[in-house]
Amino acid sequence: MRITGVLVQKRQRRAQHSIAEKRQTSQYCVMEDQQDIRAMWDTAVAAYEKETERKLVTGVALREVTTVDGLVDLIEHQNSDFSGFRSRHAKLASRLQKCFKPVAIIGGIAKETLSTTPYGPASSAIFGAVVHLIQAAQKVTEAYDWIERALGQLQEFTDRLDLYRQNTMDAVLEKKITAILTCLLKVIGRCETLVTRGRFKQYLHVVFLVKDEKTKKMLDDLNESLDKEQRYLVAASYASQKTTEQGVKALAETAAETQKIGGSIVQLLEDSRAREVTKDESDLVQRSLELPAADRTLVLYEEFRSKLLKGTGSWLQKEALFTAWSEQKIPILWVFGGPGSGKSHLSTWTIEYLLRLYEDERTQTAGVSVAYFYIKENEQQLRDLNAILKTLAWQIAENDPVFKKHAAEICSTKKNIISAEQTWLNLFVAFYQSKANADKSAMLVVDGLDEAPRAARSTLLGLFKGLLSENADGTRPHIQVAVIGRITLKGDMDFEREEKFIQVSREKNQEDLDRYIVDRLSTLDIIKRLGELDKQEAKKPSKKQNKPQAPVAKRKLKDKISSYADGVFLWAKLLLDQIHDKDYREIEKILSRPPSSLEGMVKHVYQRLSVEEDDLEPIKRLLTWTAYAQRPLLFGEIELILSLPSRAPNLLLWDKFQGKLASIYELSIPEHSADDDGEGPEEAGNAAGDPPNDEGERKMQQEENGEWNEVDVNEKENEEVSSEQEAHDLSADEGSDEDDHGSDTSGFKLLDDLETDRGLDALAMGELSDVAGEHLHAYADWQSKTRITFSHLQFREFLVLKKNREPIDLDIDTERSQLEITITCLELLEFGFDVQTNSKYLIDYPCRFFVQHLELVDPASINDEDRYKIVRGIYWLFHEDRGIKSFFNAPVDSDSDMWDEYWTTWLATNTHTNSIRTWLSYAEKMTERFDETTISWMKVASKSTRELVQQWVKTLASIWLTKTGFDDDAYMDKSERLVWLMHGLTSLDANGNIESSLQDFAFYQLDFSKLSAARLRELADFALDETNPHWHTGLAWIDMEGYYYDEAVHHFQKALALEPHAWLPKEGLARIYGQQAKYSEAIQLMDEAYKSLPEKFFYLGGFLLPYIADWKDIIGDDEGAYETALQGYLAEPSSYLAQDRYLRALDRRGDTSSFIYALKCMHEQVWLDSEMSYLVRYLKLGHDLYSEIGRAYNAEGRPRFVIEAMEKSLSMTSAAKDPSMKLFIQGEVGTFQYQYNDNTEGAMKLWEQALKTFTSAGPQFQKDNKRNRDWYGNFLARLCFDAAVSAQKSGTNCWPYTKRLKQLAIITSTTDEDFPDFFDFFGPGYASMLWGCWLRTYEKADESIWKKTFKVRILDELNTLDDEDPTNDMAGLHSLAITLLHLGDDEAAGAILAVLFMLLKVVRDTMGEEITNDDGEGDPAVDDVDEEAKHDRDNDTTDEEKNSDHDWKQVQAEDPKRETDDFSDHRFPIDEIPAPAPASNTQNQEATPPSKSQSSTHSTPSSNPPPPLHRRPTDHFEAVTINGTTRLALSLDIARIHDCNGPCTTDYFHYTSLHVCKICLGTKFCGECLRLVQEEKLVCRDCSPQHAWYQAWPIPEGKVEVAAEKEGEERWVVRKEWLEGLRGEWL
Repeated sequence: MRITGVLVQKRQRRAQHSIAEKRQTSQYCVMEDQQDIRAMWDTAVAAYEKETERKLVTGVALREVTTVDGLVDLIEHQNSDFSGFRSRHAKLASRLQKCFKPVAIIGGIAKETLSTTPYGPASSAIFGAVVHLIQAAQKVTEAYDWIERALGQLQEFTDRLDLYRQNTMDAVLEKKITAILTCLLKVIGRCETLVTRGRFKQYLHVVFLVKDEKTKKMLDDLNESLDKEQRYLVAASYASQKTTEQGVKALAETAAETQKIGGSIVQLLEDSRAREVTKDESDLVQRSLELPAADRTLVLYEEFRSKLLKGTGSWLQKEALFTAWSEQKIPILWVFGGPGSGKSHLSTWTIEYLLRLYEDERTQTAGVSVAYFYIKENEQQLRDLNAILKTLAWQIAENDPVFKKHAAEICSTKKNIISAEQTWLNLFVAFYQSKANADKSAMLVVDGLDEAPRAARSTLLGLFKGLLSENADGTRPHIQVAVIGRITLKGDMDFEREEKFIQVSREKNQEDLDRYIVDRLSTLDIIKRLGELDKQEAKKPSKKQNKPQAPVAKRKLKDKISSYADGVFLWAKLLLDQIHDKDYREIEKILSRPPSSLEGMVKHVYQRLSVEEDDLEPIKRLLTWTAYAQRPLLFGEIELILSLPSRAPNLLLWDKFQGKLASIYELSIPEHSADDDGEGPEEAGNAAGDPPNDEGERKMQQEENGEWNEVDVNEKENEEVSSEQEAHDLSADEGSDEDDHGSDTSGFKLLDDLETDRGLDALAMGELSDVAGEHLHAYADWQSKTRITFSHLQFREFLVLKKNREPIDLDIDTERSQLEITITCLELLEFGFDVQTNSKYLIDYPCRFFVQHLELVDPASINDEDRYKIVRGIYWLFHEDRGIKSFFNAPVDSDSDMWDEYWTTWLATNTHTNSIRTWLSYAEKMTERFDETTISWMKVASKSTRELVQQWVKTLASIWLTKTGFDDDAYMDKSERLVWLMHGLTSLDANGNIESSLQDFAFYQLDFSKLSAARLRELADFALDETNPHWHTGLAWIDMEGYYYDEAVHHFQKALALEPHAWLPKEGLARIYGQQAKYSEAIQLMDEAYKSLPEKFFYLGGFLLPYIADWKDIIGDDEGAYETALQGYLAEPSSYLAQDRYLRALDRRGDTSSFIYALKCMHEQVWLDSEMSYLVRYLKLGHDLYSEIGRAYNAEGRPRFVIEAMEKSLSMTSAAKDPSMKLFIQGEVGTFQYQYNDNTEGAMKLWEQALKTFTSAGPQFQKDNKRNRDWYGNFLARLCFDAAVSAQKSGTNCWPYTKRLKQLAIITSTTDEDFPDFFDFFGPGYASMLWGCWLRTYEKADESIWKKTFKVRILDELNTLDDEDPTNDMAGLHSLAITLLHLGDDEAAGAILAVLFMLLKVVRDTMGEEITNDDGEGDPAVDDVDEEAKHDRDNDTTDEEKNSDHDWKQVQAEDPKRETDDFSDHRFPIDEIPAPAPASNTQNQEATPPSKSQSSTHSTPSSNPPPPLHRRPTDHFEAVTINGTTRLALSLDIARIHDCNGPCTTDYFHYTSLHVCKICLGTKFCGECLRLVQEEKLVCRDCSPQHAWYQAWPIPEGKVEVAAEKEGEERWVVRKEWLEGLRGEWL
């Protein structure tokens, strides 16, 4: 490890504390340590008393007990029931003696410290707890036995105490001992509770410390406590070492040594901390801290950084204050400058400087973390103080895993980050002022603090003020802040002393300004033209050449502009904008009298614009919106706003933004921009972008030739506006007699009522032509989605603040701005009813923010007309069907965050509903404007939130359950989110409050099984109409999604009774019957549904036919399944159900060429207007086709586009809220990378990400997805093992791999070999076995050490065989055999495998099968292959368990008629086949090792490869009857243990040898496939050629008799005494 010289010097300066100073503080430290120990003990006693629900009373007798014998005597004498305890419970008495002897000896160390407490010496308290535990057994022998075993599991704790007492006692060791004693006390209390309540019986046959979650938490707490003390000890040793060196040698002589020692110790320190992070870091941190402001901050940083010229900002390095701050001598750096002086660029330079300075530390030790934030006044998300602090914390957490662990703990309690003050104190101060993090520090750069609200500024400065006191004694500050902003910030600083600051002045930033001016001058038209003339001049003979003019003009302009700018970048920028396209005379005129100040320059820009524009109202409206909008607006939004009320297109608006408005506004064009022809903004030849297609070009040519068809304008103009439209036109004057379109039809109309195509089929206000083709495609999509912001804050401030200046023509009315925006928002919402999907962004802003603007308007201070408009708009939005439908039509799709926005705005808080109710309360004063019915509703709604949203609920129910027919396009959405909104709205009380469990709801959690069928019916009754088939259909569908099949069938059948030819009820019934394994009925009904489809819905065949294909496959109709799958794919290639079934059908046929071609076609087509190809979307939705893709991928030369699609799906799911999809895709792409793409490192990285996704999610998610976690964790463990073995053999460092393997194996807080104080407990998982293999085989560890890693697993397996359930014995035997192979006990493992394979022998013999050597295989010599670890891509369960449980990895079923995967949220499996007849799940092939049912041939497939062996109900073995007696019943699930996991088609009746891997988890190969493994020729990389193997078939002679004996003629039974022998040997 390398630490830079600068870093060494800084650390050396920080470590220069004299010995005298240390002596002065030593006494205080001792007292502090004693207080810490006492606090630890008090906490433990409190926990004990809470657990046992009684006080811990030791008494005089216990205080006098100093030995275990004395403890047993006390037990016997305290109660006559315990007389003779030693003799009657000798085993328990012996365990007490072994376990608590060290406690008695070492308990005295805390005697002095704890003597003042009520508990006396620690040993007395623990002995008292033991007495209570024994008494709790109440003479129950079983309880005594369990107590003995439980105490035996505590032996490791007391052994550690015995070890500690042999060392010299110091404060750190005392704390460690106290931590162990407190843990012992708490565990004993937990044991007493389990015995008292009789719950100990569930732990009779397992390792109690591992299985009981509460106890496991106690062990985690103990390890965490030991970790803190160890880190403190290392840090103290490090500081002491440096102090000694500095006292003996000069700094120059010791620099190298300090670097060496410091590097190794700090690395050790970080490695210790990092292990905690990998176990506990949480998605909670991301959800809590990674707000939208985080991404925006990064974008701003990149934008500023891209504009930095070389050398800009370097003058700061010459400032003494900056040097002191960057060297961590002072906590706060203040940099003040005027408007437009380049402060944000200085901030960006500072960030870059710090990142370079601490690059080594950031990447290696994370000792110094750099974080930053840009505050922008015109972006609300960048002005919230808590968001600022959370973003800073998120950046640090991304860099520093120790801080991330701390953040996870803090964020687990919401109140810890509920306010900015709490966030600062809990996330920052608590971490950086902790002595455990003495080597950590953070450098925060905050730009533009003056743009934050005043309250936020004052609060943040108050928080920063505390940093000064930390540094008052000259010690190194752990939190440093650079505050960069305007000088006005000084007025907000209420500090006790005058703070020094750096003032940005002309003298200091002149060089930066000159660089900027010179760079911009090169782009001026006049300079470019002079350059061209100079080049022409240079071609002349040298004697006739004139002096080059461009350099001269450039120099003069630079000097002139620089002298006027006075150090203000913005002034220079605005002037350069003015002269950009001017000729030299115009430039001379402008420069002869430019404005002297920045405000004057901004005023000049506005005045020039007012002169150039004839109509100022649109510009003023633009300025109003951009000045007061809650977020930056998109160009398309602005264009629509400016078109109101006439809706006339603004065809030249884009040109204005690039021309006249270019100085005022900045355009942020979206990434990956392209118009419909794939042409982006750089290639677009004109402002409006190229026409969208050839048809557009043809029509333009027609126009030029005069071939346009005329429109009957007069007819359209004479049509009357509908009463509904007129009633809600907020822009119309009340009582106006004027026609909205004008009555003068003879007036000139350039566009003949043509409307700009904004995706509006029919607008809610006004009239449009219905003639196709009359909408103008004025702007490309990338133009409409371009973000528009002020180029500088000064432009907004000039308009909003109006600092004692003279008015200008473009001044906006600041008092009416919020009012006008609110009214316009309500106008815009009128469009919501008819807006098309790709243009819904146009109503996004009013849906999100209209209520925020409304709350900034005082209803009492505005005139009656404006108040009426707003109240009328609210009424329309909350009461009228059309208004409600407009409002809820805003979400683009089911994944839109607008759904969550609805919930958080209107349900999670009552703030906004209360505001609406306040406005409606003014209805009483408007009786002349509204009718009595309207007034009556407004009065009721103003007094109750339930009444306010009642009409919302009714209208949502109507949307859900009312349709015009079964050909209604509304059926493409099943209204799941609307139904859940109804559930939330009807859960509100009168004051708008909702139960806490629903406050934090997010729509990715939507699950109708959490609502009862009765509740769903209750919601449906809001639109009750039992005579309507659509009512029954809509309710039935939601019932089906909630798995209420009986109710769903009832309503589907009712719908069919009312409408016999309705296709959707038939589809629903078919899907339910498919779930219930009624395949014939399902196929018939789905076929009828398909044939009943309306013509317009023909494409839905791509969603219905795949179900039929799947069911045909299940019943064995292979050809029918393929033909139907192909038919579905041809009907709708975009359907991912059709894609899935067709691809699977091609895989089963072995047609890899067609398979890859289909994938390529999918990857070349884009889903709607997204950035996803069909293939990326297919993967993103969680389809498990990776094995099938892998086989074709390798067979067809590994086309690159496959990996590109997987990488794209990964990136698109990385920010997904749903952790299940993130976990699945990370894990499966990792598996693909390893098995089919030979990318081991990439696979390991993705599996690590999958494990982090798992550990960061909530408890319920972890419970539901444990098998996924095991799957990927096992994969990772085996690769770590393999890598460690390879590294050791090659002589390279294997420690990183062994360290990670150990972390995966240990179920409590993990550690590494450098910190041996931790207590490591191992679970029954595969990783624990591999870690034991490593210790036994490669580290040659002591037997007692490596056996510990297998203990829990073997105990579980032996107890499985001891229980009263015979059905799990085969699984238990198989698992035990695998474990014994890992233990190296081939003899015992072979005996068990022989018993298991006797079943196969009986079946073969009984069925008269001849054993042939069809595959020509021999018995390869594999016993001498080196033993290494590689996991079989399966989790830690037996094969039969894996085959029988598919739910953990079900493919999402598509609700095919929607544009998104609404239905997939519920994981409604389309091929989940319940018991009793287990069937194949072709979609879940990854759930088991690749077998003949999954894999194609291992060589390049021929045109007609042998068909795979399908797993269907008909494949099950029936009971074998011999002489009328049933001897054996073997199901396919059980027979899986006899399968070859290779790609051959040889079944278990015909292979001649079968070999079990001694490293992988149950992986078995026949002789033919094993050769492929050894030669590395497997299509799917499964197992390693370096592993050792055990030959299980043929059964070795005499092996069965080792473990079993024959009972009768055919039945073999495992001998119990043999199993007990295993228990004695390994436990």
